[in-house]
This record gives sequence, structure tokens and C-alpha cells, in this order.
Amino acid sequence: MKQENSNKPKYEIIKEDILAQIRKNDFSYSEPLCTEKQLSEQYQVSRITAKHALADLEQMGVLYRKRGVGSFVAPNAANHLNRLTPPKYLPSKMVSFLLPFDITKGGMFKTVEVVNNVLNANGYMMSIYVSGAKEKSNLRLLLSQNLSGLIYYPERDKIHLELLNEFVFMNIPIIVIDKTTDCPYIHNIVSDNFAGGRLLGEHLIQLGHRNITFFTTAPLEETSTVRNRFAGFLHALQEGGIQPNSSNFVYYPHKLTEEECLAPSSGPLQDTLRTLYQRGTTAIIAENDRVAQLIQLACHSMGIRIPEDISLCGFDNDDAIRSLDITTIGQNFSRMGQEIGRIFTESMNNPNYPIQKITIPVELFSRSSTKEPRTLS
Repeated sequence: MKQENSNKPKYEIIKEDILAQIRKNDFSYSEPLCTEKQLSEQYQVSRITAKHALADLEQMGVLYRKRGVGSFVAPNAANHLNRLTPPKYLPSKMVSFLLPFDITKGGMFKTVEVVNNVLNANGYMMSIYVSGAKEKSNLRLLLSQNLSGLIYYPERDKIHLELLNEFVFMNIPIIVIDKTTDCPYIHNIVSDNFAGGRLLGEHLIQLGHRNITFFTTAPLEETSTVRNRFAGFLHALQEGGIQPNSSNFVYYPHKLTEEECLAPSSGPLQDTLRTLYQRGTTAIIAENDRVAQLIQLACHSMGIRIPEDISLCGFDNDDAIRSLDITTIGQNFSRMGQEIGRIFTESMNNPNYPIQKITIPVELFSRSSTKEPRTLS
């Protein structure tokens, strides 16, 4: 098999070479035609790309595999080849959106809606995958699909670059959203999380708060979104003449649930909030709106009043937080969707379209969950 120069994805080149070899009758039914390892070395591609090509040929009925031995030409391969038209690469019209959570939660639904409308208007369709704890395996699955683009919302900063590179090698545009990445060949769109943290800090300081705590369930070293929010908050403290100390930050390494927040008996969350209150904390900035909502539930069950005893802020401005009247930072999810759609339509029309790194402005929404601090004895 001989590799040819082509702009086609490499797995398509491999498939066409194998089909040409079979058409020439250049094989033996009793010997393996190839293995993933051989193809990977010959074509200088990953095992994933080689496996993609072999899996397609298996599905066509041309090859079958024996575990640990290799791929063999199927006995009825000639019949399948006779029904095949000459190989032709058909560009995909499908863009996949991979998220770590259900899009019905929070404002990301608006982003998805806008992206879908832009893609549809340009003749493309969109599929949605919720990765949960299977982010890496879902990326592998998407590699086997015939995609024209990938929108990737990683749960943490680790973006599995070894897999994203496979999309790059197949000339599939990738946009990483929400988490900051400095990878110079992948598009990146994020909200201005630093400005959001700064705006919340400035708002509370203007109200007279000095003892403010940033509360997160996400490890800062793994989550650029929250790390940048905390950095903006620290900047506001320093600009306000407040020397930051350990009381300004709480990392709560547990997943919060409504059951835990409403539990009649004291638990780790209640102990943490009680300690903050007793130490003189008068305001809490939660990493996002969902955490703020659960802190509000826990405080209510403990008899800690919001905002009379502790002011509370979130981040995202989703529907639930608006109904609870909690001060928050609004992300422009519609603008994010517009930018995603623009990048895809322009990059698909122009192979030399430059990589985009976009930061979208945010807005402070001051509501009744924040007021002047209680008087400390």
C-alpha cells in the first residue's frame, strides 16, 4: 500500500489504498492484510486513525478482524466491492457539541440555540453529547464520526490534547469554550471571568464589606474559569486596600446536593458556613449560581439570613438565580453562540482562517441578596 498526497482525511486515504489493493487481488484470504500497528507506522498516523479506517471497512463488509492477529479480507469482499461506487470523499455537514452537563441547566442552552440557528442557516446540522464522567471516551467516539466541526466544553482545564490533535490532523475545526487554553492552533472562547470576579469584589467593598470569602467546589489548579474569577476578586481586594488572607478563600472538595443543604443534622457544609459566620465573614462569592443557590438553602436551614447576616453572590445569571434575586455576574451566552457560529462558517469557507482567541464581556446584576454588612461585635 502506498500513501498519496491528498487533502483528504488520512483515514480516507488508508481506506482507499486498502480497497485498491483488494481490487487488484493483491492479498491472501488466509493471511492478515494489515494490523492497526502496521497502518499507524506506514501512514504515520495514530492508532485511533488506523482503527477508524479498519472499522469503516469492516462495516462495509470488506474486512473482518481477529483479535490479536489482524484484519483479513472477507470471503465475500468481491460482492461488496461490486456494489460500491468508486471511493469518494463527501464532506460532512455535522458539527458536534460536547458538554459536561445537561444544557437545560443554566444559560448554556441559549448558546446552543444560537449556534444551532447559525449552523442551520449555513446548511449544517448540530449533534449534542453530554460527557459526564466519560469526556475522554466521548472524544474518542466523536473521532469515529464524519464531522465538520467540534465545539468542546471541557469539565476541567485538561483538554485531552492528544485526542484533539486527531481532529486537527483531519482538518476539523475545534472551538474550546469556557476554559482558557493557550494552545495556539485551537480556537478558544471564554467569558471575562477575571472582570466578573473583580466586579463582584468591588460591589461588595462599595457596600462596606471587608470580610469577604470566595467559595468554590472546583480545584483552582484544574479550573481556569474559577481561577480567573478568584484572581479578579483578589485584585478588587487589593485595589480596595484590603490585604488578602486565608479567610478570603474556601475550597469545599465535595459535590453539593440539595439533600445535604437541607439536612436537619449538621454536616460538613453547615460546619463550614457556621465557621465563616462566627469568624466574621459578612459576604460570600460563590464560584457559580448553582453553588450560590445551594449555599442559600443551607443558610436558610441554619437560620443564617441572606443578606442580613451574610450577603451572597453567584456567577452566570441563569434563570433559577434570577427568580431567587441573587446578585450575580451575567455571561453573554447569546454572544458566545454568535462567535462560535461565525468562527465555524468562516473557517469552513477559508482553510487559512486564523485561530481566534475571544474573551466576551460580562455584566454585574445587583440584587437583593447583597446589602451593607451586619455590625460585628
